[in-house]
Amino acid sequence: MRKSTMILGSVFLVMAMLTALFLTGGTLSARLDVMTASAAEYPKAYASILGVLSTGAPQLFANALPEDPADCRLEDVTITLSNRGLFPAEWISVDVEGGVGDVAVYSITGEGSTVPGRSTGAVNVKLVSLAALPVARAYHIQYYVYGMKRSVTVREEPDD
Repeated sequence: MRKSTMILGSVFLVMAMLTALFLTGGTLSARLDVMTASAAEYPKAYASILGVLSTGAPQLFANALPEDPADCRLEDVTITLSNRGLFPAEWISVDVEGGVGDVAVYSITGEGSTVPGRSTGAVNVKLVSLAALPVARAYHIQYYVYGMKRSVTVREEPDD
């Protein structure tokens, strides 16, 4: 009886360790790199954004796009994802929780990709917002590790 108890206890400990490795091993961490520019500096990009917004942008917010490009700010946000675990993070998707002056997300690159274990990946989000208002938004990144849905949220705060 004592021998079987030790064997079952050992099996339980191994299973508990594997469960802990699985739960902690597929967690992504995220870092933001944001570049901004006035839409007046890039008239071709502004014209392209007008076309994207008329045909359907990935995400629209409450504000309307102003007529004057000088009233708009273009933002290029790169979200660097680090996977320190052993398991790949798959089917990455990004949802932007818009701030006060946000108009639209007009491009998302890298959605649906995979970040292998012990490596990094990136998702790029391009936004247009009102130039006069400060930036405060959140990026919700969702992904799957062996069929288990996980998520991480990164917040962008206004510069003071």
